[in-house]
Amino acid sequence: MREFPDLEGYIGGEYARLAGYPEAVSAAIEEQYLPDSAGGPLPQTEAGKVLAAADKLDTLATSFSLGHKPSGSRDPYGLRRAGIGLNRLAVEGGLAIPRSLLDEEVRAFVEERLEGLLDVPVEYVRAARASAAADLGSVARLAESLHAERESPSFDGVYTAYDRAHRLAGKSAGDAAPELDRSLLREEAERALAEGLAKVAIDGDTRKALESGATLAPLMERFFEEVLVMDEDEAVRANRLRLLLDVRDTLGRLGDFSQIPR
Repeated sequence: MREFPDLEGYIGGEYARLAGYPEAVSAAIEEQYLPDSAGGPLPQTEAGKVLAAADKLDTLATSFSLGHKPSGSRDPYGLRRAGIGLNRLAVEGGLAIPRSLLDEEVRAFVEERLEGLLDVPVEYVRAARASAAADLGSVARLAESLHAERESPSFDGVYTAYDRAHRLAGKSAGDAAPELDRSLLREEAERALAEGLAKVAIDGDTRKALESGATLAPLMERFFEEVLVMDEDEAVRANRLRLLLDVRDTLGRLGDFSQIPR
């Protein structure tokens, strides 16, 4: 008994044509298993892209749920190839593949494949993976945009603000208030930071988001010069930690800047 892997998909498409299915359906079936290698061709039809993505999503979700995960060099079910193919459909094929379709473990596995697929340092991919990007293609574009903007003043401002907030408040997150209480903002510098934070717009174009986020850098500088975060008053201290966490989490919609060495 012999297998004919080169005919995978092709025969299905031919059977569909002989059965009288519309050409759009037959073509999609023919393209179902593409790309079938790391550098193989992508489906050319939109239906083919959707079917190919659905097939790979199903393969990954089912295999992981059954415990059939790649181990070392062993990958009998071609899951690494499926993960790479899914990313290529998103990045090169322009197919919107929501990250919400993948559970946490499968998503991590798939997005790790981006690190070898994109022509940017892995730190920027890891930073973008922690962002609020809605789909795989957006993660890739964000990683590329962050890398392209890495020398800009806006990037430096966001990085500095994120880093200062993360270093202090991240270690004491458990002591922070559940939400910011503006009535406890006693110093002008902390009120200015809270007001500035409310104006930051992170969604949309990366460059504009960085420019908006960078407005927090001078406010953070003033905050740390004039405000004692670890105030003796427990409620005030918890509120100031919450403010810093809000800064980190807002800027963190652009990614985890702690992943990027400076």
